[in-house]
Amino acid sequence: MGSTDTAQSEPAHAIDDLGGGIADVLESTVHPEVSVVIPVKNSQQTIRATVDALLAQDYPALAEVLVVGDVGDETWRALTDVTDPRLVILEHEEVAGKREPATKRDEGLRKARGQILALADSDIIMDTDWLSRAVELLIAQDGGVVCGGMRAVHTSFWARFVDSNTVAAKTPRVPRSYQVTAANFGKYGRKPPITANTIMARDVYNDCPMDDEWGYGYEDYEWFWRVASAGHQILYAAGLTGAHHHRRSFRALAWEYKISANGCANFIRAYPESPLARKRLRQAVLLPVVAACGAAGAVALAAAGAWVILLAAVGALAAGAVISEVVRVRRLEGMAYALAGLALGSLFVLRLCWRLGRSWRPEMPGRRPGRRH
Repeated sequence: MGSTDTAQSEPAHAIDDLGGGIADVLESTVHPEVSVVIPVKNSQQTIRATVDALLAQDYPALAEVLVVGDVGDETWRALTDVTDPRLVILEHEEVAGKREPATKRDEGLRKARGQILALADSDIIMDTDWLSRAVELLIAQDGGVVCGGMRAVHTSFWARFVDSNTVAAKTPRVPRSYQVTAANFGKYGRKPPITANTIMARDVYNDCPMDDEWGYGYEDYEWFWRVASAGHQILYAAGLTGAHHHRRSFRALAWEYKISANGCANFIRAYPESPLARKRLRQAVLLPVVAACGAAGAVALAAAGAWVILLAAVGALAAGAVISEVVRVRRLEGMAYALAGLALGSLFVLRLCWRLGRSWRPEMPGRRPGRRH
Protein backbone atom coordinates (compact mmCIF):
# COMPACT_ATOMS: atom_id res chain seq x y z
CA MET A 1 0.00 0.00 0.00
CA GLY A 2 1.12 3.53 -0.63
CA SER A 3 0.89 4.79 2.94
CA THR A 4 -1.00 4.31 6.17
CA ASP A 5 -2.19 6.88 8.66
CA THR A 6 -4.27 6.81 11.80
CA ALA A 7 -6.98 9.42 12.27
CA GLN A 8 -6.25 11.92 15.01
CA SER A 9 -8.61 14.17 16.93
CA GLU A 10 -7.29 17.14 14.91
CA PRO A 11 -6.69 16.91 11.16
CA ALA A 12 -3.18 17.15 9.79
CA HIS A 13 -4.13 20.52 8.31
CA ALA A 14 -7.31 22.51 8.38
CA ILE A 15 -9.19 22.38 5.12
CA ASP A 16 -9.89 26.12 5.41
CA ASP A 17 -6.17 26.85 5.17
CA LEU A 18 -6.03 25.37 1.70
CA GLY A 19 -8.87 27.29 0.12
CA GLY A 20 -8.99 28.96 -3.26
CA GLY A 21 -11.42 28.85 -6.12
CA ILE A 22 -10.97 27.13 -9.46
CA ALA A 23 -10.03 30.41 -11.14
CA ASP A 24 -7.14 30.89 -8.67
CA VAL A 25 -6.01 27.30 -9.17
CA LEU A 26 -5.90 27.63 -12.94
CA GLU A 27 -3.56 30.61 -12.70
CA SER A 28 -0.82 28.30 -11.47
CA THR A 29 -1.55 24.94 -13.09
CA VAL A 30 -3.28 23.49 -16.13
CA HIS A 31 -4.24 20.32 -14.29
CA PRO A 32 -5.37 20.93 -10.70
CA GLU A 33 -4.45 18.12 -8.32
CA VAL A 34 -7.38 15.91 -7.30
CA SER A 35 -7.84 13.89 -4.11
CA VAL A 36 -10.47 11.13 -4.12
CA VAL A 37 -11.96 10.03 -0.78
CA ILE A 38 -13.64 6.63 -0.25
CA PRO A 39 -15.32 5.62 3.03
CA VAL A 40 -15.25 1.87 3.69
CA LYS A 41 -16.56 -0.72 6.12
CA ASN A 42 -15.91 -4.41 5.44
CA SER A 43 -15.68 -3.58 1.74
CA GLN A 44 -13.05 -6.18 0.87
CA GLN A 45 -15.16 -7.77 -1.87
CA THR A 46 -15.45 -4.61 -3.97
CA ILE A 47 -12.78 -2.11 -2.90
CA ARG A 48 -9.93 -3.47 -5.02
CA ALA A 49 -11.74 -2.89 -8.30
CA THR A 50 -12.74 0.58 -7.13
CA VAL A 51 -9.17 1.55 -6.21
CA ASP A 52 -7.65 0.00 -9.34
CA ALA A 53 -10.06 1.96 -11.55
CA LEU A 54 -9.20 5.22 -9.79
CA LEU A 55 -5.44 4.67 -9.96
CA ALA A 56 -5.85 3.92 -13.69
CA GLN A 57 -7.55 7.25 -14.45
CA ASP A 58 -6.20 9.06 -17.51
CA TYR A 59 -6.25 12.36 -15.63
CA PRO A 60 -2.58 13.33 -15.17
CA ALA A 61 -2.88 15.04 -11.77
CA LEU A 62 -4.51 12.48 -9.49
CA ALA A 63 -2.74 13.30 -6.23
CA GLU A 64 -4.11 10.56 -3.99
CA VAL A 65 -6.86 8.08 -3.29
CA LEU A 66 -7.70 8.19 0.41
CA VAL A 67 -9.51 5.13 1.75
CA VAL A 68 -10.97 5.79 5.20
CA GLY A 69 -12.06 2.89 7.40
CA ASP A 70 -12.02 1.52 10.92
CA VAL A 71 -8.89 0.27 12.61
CA GLY A 72 -8.50 -3.42 11.74
CA ASP A 73 -11.21 -3.26 9.04
CA GLU A 74 -11.35 -6.34 6.81
CA THR A 75 -11.19 -3.99 3.81
CA TRP A 76 -7.43 -3.61 4.20
CA ARG A 77 -6.82 -7.26 3.28
CA ALA A 78 -7.84 -6.53 -0.31
CA LEU A 79 -5.31 -3.70 -0.63
CA THR A 80 -2.20 -5.18 0.98
CA ASP A 81 -0.31 -5.66 -2.31
CA VAL A 82 -1.09 -2.26 -3.85
CA THR A 83 2.23 -0.45 -4.22
CA ASP A 84 1.07 2.77 -5.89
CA PRO A 85 2.15 5.62 -3.56
CA ARG A 86 -1.04 7.53 -4.39
CA LEU A 87 -3.07 5.09 -2.30
CA VAL A 88 -3.40 6.41 1.27
CA ILE A 89 -5.03 4.34 4.01
CA LEU A 90 -6.59 6.30 6.88
CA GLU A 91 -7.55 4.14 9.84
CA HIS A 92 -10.38 5.85 11.62
CA GLU A 93 -11.09 5.58 15.34
CA GLU A 94 -14.81 5.58 16.12
CA VAL A 95 -16.03 8.65 17.99
CA ALA A 96 -19.14 8.53 20.20
CA GLY A 97 -22.04 10.47 18.70
CA LYS A 98 -20.50 10.62 15.23
CA ARG A 99 -22.13 8.71 12.40
CA GLU A 100 -20.60 6.99 9.43
CA PRO A 101 -20.10 7.23 6.51
CA ALA A 102 -20.29 11.02 6.89
CA THR A 103 -17.58 10.95 9.57
CA LYS A 104 -15.21 9.01 7.31
CA ARG A 105 -15.86 11.25 4.33
CA ASP A 106 -15.25 14.29 6.51
CA GLU A 107 -12.00 12.83 7.86
CA GLY A 108 -10.71 12.10 4.38
CA LEU A 109 -11.74 15.43 2.88
CA ARG A 110 -10.11 17.39 5.69
CA LYS A 111 -6.82 15.50 5.29
CA ALA A 112 -6.86 15.60 1.48
CA ARG A 113 -4.19 17.74 -0.18
CA GLY A 114 -5.68 18.06 -3.64
CA GLN A 115 -6.91 21.37 -5.05
CA ILE A 116 -10.07 19.58 -6.14
CA LEU A 117 -11.88 17.08 -3.91
CA ALA A 118 -13.74 14.00 -5.13
CA LEU A 119 -15.96 11.41 -3.49
CA ALA A 120 -16.56 7.81 -4.54
CA ASP A 121 -18.11 4.80 -2.83
CA SER A 122 -16.32 1.53 -2.14
CA ASP A 123 -18.53 -0.42 -4.57
CA ILE A 124 -18.38 1.76 -7.69
CA ILE A 125 -15.96 1.39 -10.62
CA MET A 126 -15.27 4.60 -12.50
CA ASP A 127 -14.56 4.77 -16.22
CA THR A 128 -10.96 5.61 -17.11
CA ASP A 129 -11.86 9.14 -18.20
CA TRP A 130 -14.13 9.90 -15.23
CA LEU A 131 -11.85 12.42 -13.58
CA SER A 132 -10.72 14.13 -16.77
CA ARG A 133 -14.32 14.66 -17.87
CA ALA A 134 -15.50 15.73 -14.42
CA VAL A 135 -12.66 18.21 -13.91
CA GLU A 136 -13.30 19.69 -17.35
CA LEU A 137 -16.96 20.24 -16.43
CA LEU A 138 -16.03 21.69 -13.05
CA ILE A 139 -13.64 24.18 -14.63
CA ALA A 140 -16.19 25.10 -17.30
CA GLN A 141 -18.69 26.20 -14.64
CA ASP A 142 -15.91 27.89 -12.58
CA GLY A 143 -16.20 25.73 -9.50
CA GLY A 144 -19.06 24.40 -7.45
CA VAL A 145 -19.91 20.70 -7.69
CA VAL A 146 -20.17 18.21 -10.54
CA CYS A 147 -21.98 14.89 -9.98
CA GLY A 148 -22.79 11.82 -11.99
CA GLY A 149 -25.09 8.82 -11.80
CA MET A 150 -24.49 5.09 -11.80
CA ARG A 151 -25.20 1.95 -13.77
CA ALA A 152 -25.02 -1.71 -12.84
CA VAL A 153 -21.65 -3.43 -12.95
CA HIS A 154 -23.25 -6.87 -13.39
CA THR A 155 -26.16 -8.17 -15.47
CA SER A 156 -28.36 -10.04 -13.00
CA PHE A 157 -32.14 -9.67 -12.97
CA TRP A 158 -32.06 -7.35 -9.96
CA ALA A 159 -29.32 -5.25 -11.52
CA ARG A 160 -31.46 -4.76 -14.62
CA PHE A 161 -34.46 -3.97 -12.42
CA VAL A 162 -32.58 -1.30 -10.46
CA ASP A 163 -31.29 0.26 -13.68
CA SER A 164 -34.63 0.20 -15.48
CA ASN A 165 -37.72 0.29 -13.25
CA THR A 166 -39.86 3.41 -13.10
CA VAL A 167 -42.16 2.50 -10.20
CA ALA A 168 -40.50 3.75 -6.98
CA ALA A 169 -37.11 4.02 -8.68
CA LYS A 170 -34.16 5.07 -6.49
CA THR A 171 -31.14 4.72 -8.75
CA PRO A 172 -29.68 8.08 -9.86
CA ARG A 173 -30.22 8.18 -13.62
CA VAL A 174 -29.34 11.33 -15.52
CA PRO A 175 -30.60 11.17 -19.12
CA ARG A 176 -30.06 14.93 -19.48
CA SER A 177 -27.70 17.24 -17.61
CA TYR A 178 -29.25 19.86 -15.33
CA GLN A 179 -28.38 22.30 -12.58
CA VAL A 180 -29.56 21.31 -9.10
CA THR A 181 -30.79 24.30 -7.09
CA ALA A 182 -32.62 24.91 -3.85
CA ALA A 183 -35.70 25.78 -5.90
CA ASN A 184 -35.85 22.51 -7.90
CA PHE A 185 -34.26 20.15 -5.36
CA GLY A 186 -36.11 16.86 -5.64
CA LYS A 187 -38.87 18.11 -7.92
CA TYR A 188 -40.10 15.95 -10.79
CA GLY A 189 -37.23 15.16 -13.14
CA ARG A 190 -34.70 16.76 -10.79
CA LYS A 191 -33.56 13.93 -8.52
CA PRO A 192 -30.89 15.08 -6.04
CA PRO A 193 -27.31 13.82 -6.57
CA ILE A 194 -25.34 11.24 -4.60
CA THR A 195 -21.91 11.37 -2.97
CA ALA A 196 -20.84 8.12 -4.67
CA ASN A 197 -19.92 10.12 -7.78
CA THR A 198 -18.98 13.70 -6.95
CA ILE A 199 -16.16 16.20 -7.42
CA MET A 200 -16.06 19.73 -5.99
CA ALA A 201 -14.02 22.85 -5.60
CA ARG A 202 -12.39 22.96 -2.19
CA ASP A 203 -14.24 26.11 -1.15
CA VAL A 204 -17.56 24.23 -1.36
CA TYR A 205 -16.50 21.88 1.41
CA ASN A 206 -15.05 24.75 3.40
CA ASP A 207 -18.52 26.27 3.40
CA CYS A 208 -20.62 23.10 3.74
CA PRO A 209 -18.86 20.21 5.51
CA MET A 210 -20.54 16.87 6.06
CA ASP A 211 -22.84 16.58 9.07
CA ASP A 212 -21.22 13.75 11.01
CA GLU A 213 -24.19 13.47 13.36
CA TRP A 214 -26.48 12.39 10.52
CA GLY A 215 -26.85 8.61 10.31
CA TYR A 216 -27.60 6.29 7.42
CA GLY A 217 -30.41 7.27 5.10
CA TYR A 218 -30.64 10.47 3.06
CA GLU A 219 -27.15 11.54 4.21
CA ASP A 220 -26.31 12.36 0.57
CA TYR A 221 -29.46 14.44 0.12
CA GLU A 222 -28.96 16.19 3.45
CA TRP A 223 -25.50 17.41 2.43
CA PHE A 224 -26.47 18.35 -1.11
CA TRP A 225 -29.47 20.27 0.20
CA ARG A 226 -27.20 22.45 2.33
CA VAL A 227 -24.81 22.91 -0.59
CA ALA A 228 -27.67 23.98 -2.88
CA SER A 229 -29.18 26.22 -0.20
CA ALA A 230 -25.82 27.96 0.23
CA GLY A 231 -25.98 28.92 -3.44
CA HIS A 232 -23.20 26.72 -4.82
CA GLN A 233 -23.53 25.52 -8.41
CA ILE A 234 -24.32 21.82 -8.74
CA LEU A 235 -24.20 20.23 -12.18
CA TYR A 236 -25.76 16.79 -12.49
CA ALA A 237 -24.01 15.59 -15.64
CA ALA A 238 -25.44 13.07 -18.08
CA GLY A 239 -23.02 10.33 -19.09
CA LEU A 240 -20.73 10.78 -16.09
CA THR A 241 -21.62 7.38 -14.64
CA GLY A 242 -19.81 4.71 -12.66
CA ALA A 243 -20.43 0.97 -12.70
CA HIS A 244 -22.01 0.15 -9.34
CA HIS A 245 -22.59 -3.07 -7.44
CA HIS A 246 -26.35 -2.80 -7.02
CA ARG A 247 -28.22 -4.86 -4.44
CA ARG A 248 -28.65 -8.40 -5.76
CA SER A 249 -31.82 -9.59 -4.04
CA PHE A 250 -35.28 -8.32 -3.17
CA ARG A 251 -34.47 -8.65 0.52
CA ALA A 252 -31.39 -6.43 0.17
CA LEU A 253 -33.36 -3.86 -1.80
CA ALA A 254 -36.13 -3.89 0.81
CA TRP A 255 -33.57 -3.15 3.52
CA GLU A 256 -32.21 -0.27 1.44
CA TYR A 257 -35.69 1.21 0.96
CA LYS A 258 -36.37 0.87 4.68
CA ILE A 259 -33.19 2.77 5.63
CA SER A 260 -34.00 5.38 3.01
CA ALA A 261 -37.47 5.90 4.49
CA ASN A 262 -35.97 6.39 7.95
CA GLY A 263 -33.62 9.02 6.61
CA CYS A 264 -36.41 10.64 4.63
CA ALA A 265 -38.46 11.12 7.80
CA ASN A 266 -35.49 12.81 9.47
CA PHE A 267 -34.97 14.98 6.40
CA ILE A 268 -38.61 16.11 6.38
CA ARG A 269 -38.35 17.13 10.02
CA ALA A 270 -34.99 18.87 9.64
CA TYR A 271 -35.63 20.68 6.34
CA PRO A 272 -39.40 21.10 5.86
CA GLU A 273 -38.78 24.00 3.46
CA SER A 274 -37.02 21.75 0.95
CA PRO A 275 -39.01 20.88 -2.21
CA LEU A 276 -37.95 17.26 -1.70
CA ALA A 277 -39.28 17.24 1.87
CA ARG A 278 -42.57 18.78 0.76
CA LYS A 279 -42.95 16.21 -2.04
CA ARG A 280 -42.22 13.26 0.21
CA LEU A 281 -44.58 14.57 2.89
CA ARG A 282 -47.38 14.89 0.31
CA GLN A 283 -46.73 11.30 -0.74
CA ALA A 284 -46.79 10.14 2.88
CA VAL A 285 -50.17 11.81 3.37
CA LEU A 286 -51.90 11.29 0.04
CA LEU A 287 -50.80 7.83 -1.08
CA PRO A 288 -52.22 5.99 1.96
CA VAL A 289 -55.46 7.99 1.55
CA VAL A 290 -55.70 7.00 -2.12
CA ALA A 291 -54.96 3.38 -1.24
CA ALA A 292 -57.58 3.42 1.52
CA CYS A 293 -60.18 4.92 -0.83
CA GLY A 294 -59.36 2.31 -3.43
CA ALA A 295 -59.69 -0.47 -0.88
CA ALA A 296 -63.00 0.96 0.35
CA GLY A 297 -64.28 1.14 -3.20
CA ALA A 298 -63.26 -2.44 -3.82
CA VAL A 299 -65.04 -3.59 -0.65
CA ALA A 300 -68.16 -1.67 -1.67
CA LEU A 301 -68.17 -3.22 -5.13
CA ALA A 302 -67.64 -6.68 -3.67
CA ALA A 303 -70.44 -6.16 -1.15
CA ALA A 304 -72.74 -5.08 -3.96
CA GLY A 305 -71.88 -8.18 -5.93
CA ALA A 306 -70.24 -6.16 -8.72
CA TRP A 307 -67.40 -8.58 -9.09
CA VAL A 308 -67.11 -8.07 -12.83
CA ILE A 309 -66.61 -4.32 -12.43
CA LEU A 310 -64.16 -4.84 -9.58
CA LEU A 311 -62.05 -7.37 -11.44
CA ALA A 312 -62.12 -5.24 -14.58
CA ALA A 313 -60.92 -2.16 -12.69
CA VAL A 314 -58.14 -4.02 -10.88
CA GLY A 315 -57.13 -5.78 -14.09
CA ALA A 316 -57.01 -2.53 -16.03
CA LEU A 317 -54.77 -0.84 -13.46
CA ALA A 318 -52.44 -3.81 -13.23
CA ALA A 319 -52.29 -4.27 -16.99
CA GLY A 320 -51.52 -0.59 -17.51
CA ALA A 321 -48.56 -0.69 -15.12
CA VAL A 322 -47.23 -3.97 -16.49
CA ILE A 323 -47.59 -3.07 -20.16
CA SER A 324 -45.91 0.27 -19.59
CA GLU A 325 -42.84 -1.38 -18.06
CA VAL A 326 -42.68 -4.15 -20.69
CA VAL A 327 -42.89 -1.69 -23.58
CA ARG A 328 -40.33 0.65 -22.08
CA VAL A 329 -37.66 -1.99 -21.30
CA ARG A 330 -38.60 -4.21 -24.27
CA ARG A 331 -38.41 -7.29 -22.07
CA LEU A 332 -41.14 -9.56 -20.74
CA GLU A 333 -39.44 -9.37 -17.35
CA GLY A 334 -40.79 -5.83 -17.17
CA MET A 335 -43.92 -7.51 -15.79
CA ALA A 336 -41.93 -8.36 -12.67
CA TYR A 337 -40.45 -4.84 -12.53
CA ALA A 338 -43.89 -3.36 -12.00
CA LEU A 339 -44.72 -5.77 -9.18
CA ALA A 340 -41.36 -5.42 -7.43
CA GLY A 341 -41.44 -1.63 -7.78
CA LEU A 342 -44.93 -1.46 -6.31
CA ALA A 343 -43.90 -3.63 -3.36
CA LEU A 344 -40.76 -1.58 -2.65
CA GLY A 345 -42.58 1.71 -3.08
CA SER A 346 -45.30 0.59 -0.68
CA LEU A 347 -42.66 -0.46 1.84
CA PHE A 348 -41.01 2.96 1.60
CA VAL A 349 -44.27 4.88 2.06
CA LEU A 350 -45.48 2.72 4.94
CA ARG A 351 -42.15 2.98 6.73
CA LEU A 352 -42.06 6.74 6.14
CA CYS A 353 -45.57 7.16 7.54
CA TRP A 354 -44.68 5.07 10.57
CA ARG A 355 -41.54 7.10 11.27
CA LEU A 356 -43.34 10.41 10.84
CA GLY A 357 -46.21 9.28 13.02
CA ARG A 358 -44.16 8.20 15.98
CA SER A 359 -44.69 10.26 19.10
CA TRP A 360 -40.97 10.57 19.86
CA ARG A 361 -38.42 12.29 17.67
CA PRO A 362 -35.19 10.41 16.92
CA GLU A 363 -31.86 12.10 17.46
CA MET A 364 -31.32 14.40 14.49
CA PRO A 365 -28.69 16.93 13.55
CA GLY A 366 -31.19 19.79 13.50
CA ARG A 367 -28.87 21.92 11.39
CA ARG A 368 -30.21 24.61 9.15
CA PRO A 369 -29.09 24.93 5.53
CA GLY A 370 -25.63 26.39 5.11
CA ARG A 371 -24.72 26.24 8.79
CA ARG A 372 -21.27 24.93 9.63
CA HIS A 373 -20.33 22.76 12.58
